[in-house]
Amino acid sequence: MNQNSNNNINETPLTDIDYEGVVYEPSKDSLKYKENNIKNTTKTKEKIKKAPNFNFSIFLGITISIGVVIFALVAILTYSSLSNYINLPKNNSSLNLDNNTNNNIDNESLVLDTNTNQNIIGIIKNIDYEKNIFTFSDIKTNKVYTLKSKSTTEFKDKYENMLTISELEIGNVVDFSFDTDNKLNYVYENKNSFYLENISNTKINTELNTLSLNDKTYKINDNAIILRNNEEYELSKISSVDILDIKGYNNTIYFIELKKGNGILKLENKPALNKAVIEIDRDIFKSLEEIDSINLSEGKHKIVIRSEDTISFVKEIDIISGQETILDLSEIQNKSGTLYIKSNITDYTLYINNVIETSREPLKLQYGTYNIRAEKEGYNPFQAQVSINGPQANVEIKLEKIEKMGKININSTPDNTEVFINNNFVGYTPLVYKVPHGVHTITLKKSGYNDFVLSSVTIGDEESSFNITMHKSNTDTSSNTTTTITSSTNTESTETTTNNTDTEIVREPTI
Repeated sequence: MNQNSNNNINETPLTDIDYEGVVYEPSKDSLKYKENNIKNTTKTKEKIKKAPNFNFSIFLGITISIGVVIFALVAILTYSSLSNYINLPKNNSSLNLDNNTNNNIDNESLVLDTNTNQNIIGIIKNIDYEKNIFTFSDIKTNKVYTLKSKSTTEFKDKYENMLTISELEIGNVVDFSFDTDNKLNYVYENKNSFYLENISNTKINTELNTLSLNDKTYKINDNAIILRNNEEYELSKISSVDILDIKGYNNTIYFIELKKGNGILKLENKPALNKAVIEIDRDIFKSLEEIDSINLSEGKHKIVIRSEDTISFVKEIDIISGQETILDLSEIQNKSGTLYIKSNITDYTLYINNVIETSREPLKLQYGTYNIRAEKEGYNPFQAQVSINGPQANVEIKLEKIEKMGKININSTPDNTEVFINNNFVGYTPLVYKVPHGVHTITLKKSGYNDFVLSSVTIGDEESSFNITMHKSNTDTSSNTTTTITSSTNTESTETTTNNTDTEIVREPTI
């Protein structure tokens, strides 16, 4: 190898790889190369350490600070826009306003000092439960406040029990307080407030602005809230049968809510019933005869009609406010019983309430009173009155055969003589009397005179006349004298005198 070649080889930089596996001591040139290489490497590392470090904590803090500032600015802008939209109270505590300026500020943005924003008695006019915003009306000044609750706001009932915001309602009379930021400190139900729920039978005087319930009369505030279905309603339209919720303070009403209006129930096809009563919801009881229509609160009602002679009629109706509901009573069913009839003959004509009844089977009749009449030629009519007021009733028909009658005309001398027909006293002479056709015995008696007997007298269609002369009796009272005449019609002054101690027995005719 020539010199130049060696020089070129020696000038080539050596590395550690060139010395791998070499056991002999390296040359001075290689050692010098290693030393220089190590120094250069150390200088490079020192330069890296001296470079400025990146501080992440400082960067994070700055980022958070900027974010907070931006969030605050956005919140302020949002609150300002929202407050203009929904009339949220604004904090004017930094403003120094005199009284005249305050009077020109809208009540909803009014900020009172700490001496006048405590223990205000007001009516809750509105509640936004989602945003916790209340609208109150001061019952003394009629000022309106729109205030928002905060996390420390207390809600209590009149017995100082804790409430949630959802338990407060429009119309409640409350004591409330707020701070200078228009945030509520507390809302307490007033201890002198009252709440009457689901009441009816009220009397409202719109001229005096009063409401009477039972024996108590309330004053209705001129600014009272009158609602129906969450909308304003006229006080004059409220009826006594309407269902109301009433809220007030002391003896004054500040809130009336119409829960249920009223409609008209009209009754049609009323039957003639005995002592019928209409019952409505177990609350109203009236005679059915007294009413044809009645006002009822809207909604469902149970109607019951009872009578002594009907099955109870039960119906559920639905009253619509301002409308007429018709109830047809033709469906009422009378109670009924069975009439059993017995008779002494057959083949007669039966009348029930003057209507011929052809059936002779037991009759099914509705409760009530009936006139029963039975007729047959040659018999006297039968009449009776029967009341059906139970499961069964009975009637016995007795038809008596008609007897042909004849007339007798009896005169006597002296007159005022007792007359007996078939030993039955019938009057004094002169006497006109009707007796059945047939054979009869006529006896005349008078004190101091002998008895006069007409035996076997036949009475027919023609009138029979008798002129009788009575004979005085003997002074001897130990014996009875009877004058007996056997005669037919038109016998006149025929006399037979018999002195016997026994009166002649005359056969009575058979009728």
